[in-house]
Amino acid sequence: MRFLVVLLVLAGCFLVGRWLVGYPSVPSRWRYTFGPGAEQRAARQALSAARSQRASARRDADRRVRDARRRVAEIVQPLQLRVRELQSARQELLRPGRGAAVRRELWLGELELYEHALVFTKKEPAQGEGAGGTAVDEELPLGGLTATFDSTRSHAFIRITRQDHSRRSAVFALGRYDEVAVDALAEAIHNQAVKDTEFRSDRQVRADAIAAEVKRVEAERAEAEERGRTEVAAATKRADAERERADALLRTAKETWQSQGGGLRPWR
Repeated sequence: MRFLVVLLVLAGCFLVGRWLVGYPSVPSRWRYTFGPGAEQRAARQALSAARSQRASARRDADRRVRDARRRVAEIVQPLQLRVRELQSARQELLRPGRGAAVRRELWLGELELYEHALVFTKKEPAQGEGAGGTAVDEELPLGGLTATFDSTRSHAFIRITRQDHSRRSAVFALGRYDEVAVDALAEAIHNQAVKDTEFRSDRQVRADAIAAEVKRVEAERAEAEERGRTEVAAATKRADAERERADALLRTAKETWQSQGGGLRPWR
């Protein structure tokens, strides 16, 4: 008896579940839900086919849109990467850094000379019992910089004119520093500034060529993006039309089922 009750409950759950999930009807017309009639059977088959077609159409439509976006990305992303690489290369050309030390044996006082920079240093106060060190007070790019030597009876000077025409001088007390050595450092700074100006001029020509290439690649990328937007829009429009057709077929199948098969409109 208990087994029969369980069997009846399971059968009832199956029938109710099938009614809710697949073929809704009202209890007074359950015979249409599972009946053998050709008309009801055709309505059930049409509803099932419409559901399957709708799911397939939506998958295909979504896939077409994804494929269109992927094709666009495969064209645009390498161009974007190329632009970043070119811009990075251009920045490296225009910002060479200090470079290697130049004529270190000529360095005096607060001045340090490098391939692409002149550095003014300053003394740092001692920390505890340790000796004080040095720190950068000002670092000037050499390109466009000028250095001249001057002296009085007590001091020698290296006078630096910056790119903006402002000035700064390094002062060397004679007796502590040799006047000839100060003049040699001023000459080394001048000569290296001339070399660096030529170096930067060459770099600027190359940077300008890279800038032109960046402009060309960006134009190509913009054109590819525009074509891509058109392609994705067309794919989306086709996909929307396919989804709408599939939805219309399913609506028709639901209406057919409601009028011929089960009495209630399917919820999905």
